[in-house]
Amino acid sequence: MSVGVIHLKVLALTNEFEEESFGGAGTAATGMINMLDRCGVQQTVIVPRSGWNAPMWVLRGQQIKVLRLPRNSHYFGQLGMIKTDVVLHEFPELSQNWDLIHSHAINFTPLAYTLSGGLISILYTVYSFLRNELGDRPEPELQAQFKIQEELFMRCQRLQLISQSERNYLAERFPQFLYKTEILPLGISMSDERWQPTNAKEFLYVGRLSDYKGIEDLIKAMYLIRQSGRRIHLNIIGKGPDHYEAYLRKLVQSKMLGDSVKFHGWKPSLEVWQWMARAACLVIPSRREAYGFVALEGMAIGIPIIASRAGGLGELVSNSCALTFEAGNVKDLLKTLMTALDNPSLLRALAVSGREQASKFEWRLLAPKYLTMLEQIRHQ
Repeated sequence: MSVGVIHLKVLALTNEFEEESFGGAGTAATGMINMLDRCGVQQTVIVPRSGWNAPMWVLRGQQIKVLRLPRNSHYFGQLGMIKTDVVLHEFPELSQNWDLIHSHAINFTPLAYTLSGGLISILYTVYSFLRNELGDRPEPELQAQFKIQEELFMRCQRLQLISQSERNYLAERFPQFLYKTEILPLGISMSDERWQPTNAKEFLYVGRLSDYKGIEDLIKAMYLIRQSGRRIHLNIIGKGPDHYEAYLRKLVQSKMLGDSVKFHGWKPSLEVWQWMARAACLVIPSRREAYGFVALEGMAIGIPIIASRAGGLGELVSNSCALTFEAGNVKDLLKTLMTALDNPSLLRALAVSGREQASKFEWRLLAPKYLTMLEQIRHQ
């Protein structure tokens, strides 16, 4: 499907882009920006870079200008917020008549407000509602971030939500903003990697190590499988807070699973896809989930998916293309894992249907809807 060229000048503000990507949001933001570039949208992208000492402009794609700012205290202050006065002093060219400002992260809200001046529309792509994702925890820093995000809901001209589940949360918590929302799913670039499992009993988890991701449930289910006399191996790829990762490792040791569950830390996308191609199944046991980008990536490669029916993940992954279970239900997860172990032919069928499902979310197919949204915002 071809799309027409659209002439827009957009300032994109993102915490993750290309190499500075830590998960699904970074992969999605990169894919979205590249898709819009192919459609003729002129974009200037501002993104932090870890480990850098000096800023740098680079060119990407057809007409993407990327300003990489060192992720340090010179450019980013309290709560990780960008220092608007410093950035605009050093880069006055950012003060121009943009057609719209596209915010992918709350770190840039001070800059977005200043450059908008109440005249340039702000589009905010919401990858997750922080208060919901983090369980409305009481720590002052988190509460401050929640309030920054919620002020952005009020001050932006359009909210892009990525699932009906997220819209349901908005309707319950902030119904006054429903009029400015649009549901558009995140897309995928189909991978060249193909599923070729090397061990029928080697399962894989990929994602952040956070309590709402359900990793504890998966470890407990692994223990019950071991108790039944079956053998299964789990590789865990991802990082999280040191204290929580230590807790998970201690849980593995207490269950005597040290030889069955291995932690491999963070891996770049290319390596993650290679792990997906080799594993028997990709397990996504989330208790809460705004979307489920890892599942989409896995289906694009063709690996069979075992996923909870949590939030947006349940919308993306159904029983027609995956093995699903009730979020937070360890016994249901155990039953699903056993089904996967006992039915290799079913896994092969799910691998095919999963890849067909993922192909419906290719960026080139979603492009017309995104372009329509951008045009509407420009004329608000």
